[in-house]
Amino acid sequence: MAVGVAILVLSGIGAAFWWSDQESRARALDTETLCPEATGPVAMTAILLDLTDPMSPAQHAQLLARIEQEISDAARGTQFTLGVVSEDSTRWGATPPLCKPQDAASANRLTQNEKLIAKRYESRFHEPLQSRLLDMVSATGANRSPIMESLQALVADTPGFVTFEGPRRIILVTDLLQHSDALSFYRGGTWDSFRASPAFQRLGRTLDGAEIRIYQVPRPAEGVKDPAVLEDFWIRYFERQGAHVPVVNRLGDL
Repeated sequence: MAVGVAILVLSGIGAAFWWSDQESRARALDTETLCPEATGPVAMTAILLDLTDPMSPAQHAQLLARIEQEISDAARGTQFTLGVVSEDSTRWGATPPLCKPQDAASANRLTQNEKLIAKRYESRFHEPLQSRLLDMVSATGANRSPIMESLQALVADTPGFVTFEGPRRIILVTDLLQHSDALSFYRGGTWDSFRASPAFQRLGRTLDGAEIRIYQVPRPAEGVKDPAVLEDFWIRYFERQGAHVPVVNRLGDL
């Protein structure tokens, strides 16, 4: 009986160590990206900032609050990247990816150190992401606004985004006023004129099943006779890309 009890005790200890090892492996994060080592990102969010014109203080405050809410609502393990719309193509692409780690609110008080979890969340994820965002929202003005081109550069430069089979989200902060050689609303461009142009042949399909959320920055649409042209174009554009119908929120200041 004593031998049997000893075997049971040793088996229990072995099972406990095994379970602890499995839990540790499941919680292990990549040291650079903070993405789960076992599974990789569980979702992806790519944020494109079209700030070729400055925002008002009210719009700026709204934007930061909206992005903060997007981060807060995202599942643990969601990968975030940021990109900008710029007339300088060398600025296109994505920031280094960061995955949202566990925060203190979801920590197990019996088995986890809340303070260490909170410190990692702030110092390794939240603060670097916010710092990158603040650097990018300082617009200096530009003569061109290549939204489509910058978006595709962001998608292509985000590791794994094009082939990722889990939830994907694109967040656009923009006035929707595309202005480039491919299409310019200031030159009377429409979906029909774009479709008839050589540039249409360059349109890919990289956003299958992706959610699209647009935070529209209202600006005077000088030269755009019918603002409905903007809505029509972008609905058709994202439909062609295989994405869901965009959800639009306006960052008004009146």
